[in-house]
Amino acid sequence: MKKPMLGLAISACLMAAPSAQALHLSSNGSGQVLLFPYYTVNGDNQTLISIVNSSDRGKATRLLFREGRNSRVVMELSIYLAAHDVWTGAVFRLADGGAASIVTRDNSCTVPALKTSVSLPQLANGNRYAPFSNATYTGSANDAGPDDLARTREGHFELIELGEVTNGSFATLDAITHQANGLPPGCQNLVQAWAPGGYWQTNSNADLNPPGGGLHGSAYIVDVLNGTMQMMAADAIAGFSKQVLNTPPGQGTPTLAAANEEGVGEVVFATVFADGIPLVLEYPRAQAIDAVSAVLMADQIHNEFVTGASVGGASEWVVTFPTKHFYTDVPGATATAPFINVFGSGVGTGIGAGALTDIEIDAWNRQGLKLDCIPPHDYRGCIIGVPPPQPPLALSWASNVVSFNREFQQLEPSAILGSLLNFEVYLFDAFDGGTHSEGAFRMSFWEQEQSSTTRHLMRPDNRGRRMRGLPVQGFWVASYTNGQLAPGVLSNYSDAVPHQRHISVQLPAQ
Repeated sequence: MKKPMLGLAISACLMAAPSAQALHLSSNGSGQVLLFPYYTVNGDNQTLISIVNSSDRGKATRLLFREGRNSRVVMELSIYLAAHDVWTGAVFRLADGGAASIVTRDNSCTVPALKTSVSLPQLANGNRYAPFSNATYTGSANDAGPDDLARTREGHFELIELGEVTNGSFATLDAITHQANGLPPGCQNLVQAWAPGGYWQTNSNADLNPPGGGLHGSAYIVDVLNGTMQMMAADAIAGFSKQVLNTPPGQGTPTLAAANEEGVGEVVFATVFADGIPLVLEYPRAQAIDAVSAVLMADQIHNEFVTGASVGGASEWVVTFPTKHFYTDVPGATATAPFINVFGSGVGTGIGAGALTDIEIDAWNRQGLKLDCIPPHDYRGCIIGVPPPQPPLALSWASNVVSFNREFQQLEPSAILGSLLNFEVYLFDAFDGGTHSEGAFRMSFWEQEQSSTTRHLMRPDNRGRRMRGLPVQGFWVASYTNGQLAPGVLSNYSDAVPHQRHISVQLPAQ
């Protein structure tokens, strides 16, 4: 369809649904939901987290960590922020291995209590920490992935605002507001509020108004031994909920499927931008997760890579599908569009079987010359040694780490992030038999020649419009290791750059 017609169709949609009501990806990084594409404690890494309440009102929030294979919840923490409060924490693992854990020195109230706990294990410095759990993917909750605690060491995480805290009947805002000594006086009141007979057990809306936004956050992957740090800002979703979402802790709720509208219980609106034009989509309430996925959809993502030996360069891409589990974690059923395979149906790699998500890739050097992967291709990347027929390229997991120009060590940890959720790309120079060390890279989830198929095509909204591609977020992480410029002077550098998305919509036939 020609672009002018697309514009006319979108304009009509805007008149049908006011964009002020629609959830959308925030342009300033502030909202009611924060989506962090990755955390890791593999290798020598730890992940530092900062969450900021930029509003004049108190906030009740829930932080959910999801392991990277199937997005099962491995840690949950409710955090209560006073006006203009900042909460910080660190995800780490002990030297003897095992699960990831979380620790904080922050005074803001949490449920369960973390810093002030008297029952959690202690570090040598006396700080209490909470280990991540494998309970959501073992026993009766077992899925097709590994059962071990190592699975908790990398993945993605989200923060959802439950509501704005007021004093109401129980002075909850006073309880979480820091006093002159830097301490909130009533953190234990919030713990008791969820105990049997507590006021939130009786009425979960007590002392809460609907979410109002104003949250933003960032995470930092720190390798202390190598002196590197990569910062990633969270993607923020505004307009997510017009209702209080205060659910009991320990249940992995609320989820991203809790999106809702005020007074419009049967639909959820989402605003996306296709070719720079705002389009308001309208989904049935039962498909609220599609509204969230819609604002994350891309038919392509673009970024760079640098692996030059002269600068000690290494490059990895994080590619996370934060809503994938809603469509693929359905044992005994079939996957829901835009995904095509359920978790456990993928090819076994020696480290579990995922939900394969097919992709296309393209690469260019810095002069714009098209580059080739060494064939053949498969779910592990572009590798040597797999005989024809060649299966399509595919990513296996909810969070994937793409490594560039390594020596085909797919079952080994990746060089920068220490990831075991690897997909390897080896870019071949057919002229001299070497590798291309730097340039541009594109990953596609939709090709125009597929337009007659439904592969990676979202379910239609109430007006028949379908987003193309997949709900995705992530970044390119680059590391430059130059050793010591002089004795005691380390010259290692790193950076993280968000992927650029391309967005497109298939409109119904006119």
